[in-house]
Amino acid sequence: MKFRFPHMLLLASLLGSSVPSHATTGAYAGFYIPYKQLQSDYTCLNRQTMEAIFGIPLASIVHGVFAETRTYQQSMVGPGRYVNINLLANESTTIAPELNFDRYHENGVYDYSFTLDLVALNTVNGGSVAGRQKTIDIAKLSVISIIKTAELTHKPGKFRVWIKFENLPAMSGLAGSMVHSGGADWPTWPYTSSSSLYQTYLSEMIHEDC
Repeated sequence: MKFRFPHMLLLASLLGSSVPSHATTGAYAGFYIPYKQLQSDYTCLNRQTMEAIFGIPLASIVHGVFAETRTYQQSMVGPGRYVNINLLANESTTIAPELNFDRYHENGVYDYSFTLDLVALNTVNGGSVAGRQKTIDIAKLSVISIIKTAELTHKPGKFRVWIKFENLPAMSGLAGSMVHSGGADWPTWPYTSSSSLYQTYLSEMIHEDC
């Protein structure tokens, strides 16, 4: 795999060392997932670590955001077990983030564009008000987790992320703000750390006491 020069520099900073121009390079990288606290039922964010195979940094790491994240569950009787806590993934339903493109600008800003298809969630959650609400909430948590992960990979002000949703359910009668289908590039607006819509989703979905 051949790295473009800005990606080599970013990967070197993540690894803390130099990177060869031709390599398939693995490294530990941080990412965020949403989960429910057992003691309060609050929805919170949890930072996780994955082993990523780097080519395009955020495009690699974002796969961890939508993968099952297992934590040890202690048992009072018999051995414990590992259970998934990631609200964005389970054994039967996953979202596969599709990278549309990435760009690097001379001012140090990285652009990414992803498509998220919610067709599997629609099938599982159904078309009732409660089912559609669950799917829309997952869409908002997806945006939050991707942008929080981008803040780890880069820094606030150093990235822009377009997120295009396919197969969004109807939102009539649902609580909270709207989720728009968005677009893969201009003229639709990307998400950044300071995006008003991203901040709205954060305040709606992530409890202030997390």
